Amino acid sequence: MAILNIGSINWDRVYHVDHFPQPGETLSATCVEIGLGGKGLNHTVAIYRSGGKVRHLGAIASGDNSIRQKIEAMGIATDDIVGTDERDTGSAIIVVDQSGENQIILDPGANHLISRDHIQRAIDALDPATDWLLMQNETNGLFEAIAHAKGRNIKVALAAAPFDPEIVLPLLGYIDLVAVNAIEFSQLYDALGGADALPQDLALFVSNGQRGARLKWQGEALVAPSLDVVPVDTTGAGDTAFGAFLAQMDLGASPNDALAFAMTAAGLQVTRRGAATAIPFEAEVMDVLKGRLS
Repeated sequence: MAILNIGSINWDRVYHVDHFPQPGETLSATCVEIGLGGKGLNHTVAIYRSGGKVRHLGAIASGDNSIRQKIEAMGIATDDIVGTDERDTGSAIIVVDQSGENQIILDPGANHLISRDHIQRAIDALDPATDWLLMQNETNGLFEAIAHAKGRNIKVALAAAPFDPEIVLPLLGYIDLVAVNAIEFSQLYDALGGADALPQDLALFVSNGQRGARLKWQGEALVAPSLDVVPVDTTGAGDTAFGAFLAQMDLGASPNDALAFAMTAAGLQVTRRGAATAIPFEAEVMDVLKGRLS
């Protein structure tokens, strides 16, 4: 199994504050950090560091050699990451309060300029028997990519964020697995008029912060608790969990074991500042899991 991730790549500018600003309030940050992010890149790093096989397809500004070098330094190939002269690399402003909760504003930038030919060629290289297409709602080309993948019988996973019912609902019949957080699931539930309207064969991954996660998979309903930690920064926690889950399924783990691994990975990630660079490696997660079972 291999995963083609057509995903966003961002520069994250993170402001740590004592509390979220009220309307009209001006705050001074206690700390400011610039790092790698984007739901797409977070997923790719989580898959890679959790032992899965992944290719990342995306777009950045042509002259942004720094972000390409930083991605390569993490061990991730950038062959399918193209440059564009039309927009800057995507970016996010992230505000993190003392409890580790966050608020995020996105500028898609180059993430919305991935060419159709680039997408189709990458999907054509997938093996329908084993491979998956992974996407998020932070790039262009969702409808075209998913339609092309399903035309080749490729399994499709969608992290449905930022949630937009006009985009997500028409895609549900073409998706094999959808990932949402608790808020997005509530939005999906309301948009559909109830969970009964979900396609019966659709697998569902729902992350809920410190309350853990639940999984609907081939008729099973599974739950896993979160790791008992004090969070420092929750940015990218859901991305870490879903990427880690996909990686462990790639390696042949059972859905229950993959879900437990995912929650442990996310629990470790939130104890560190940052998004992509804070994601733990498989060995770190396994050490914690072994400790919990002993």
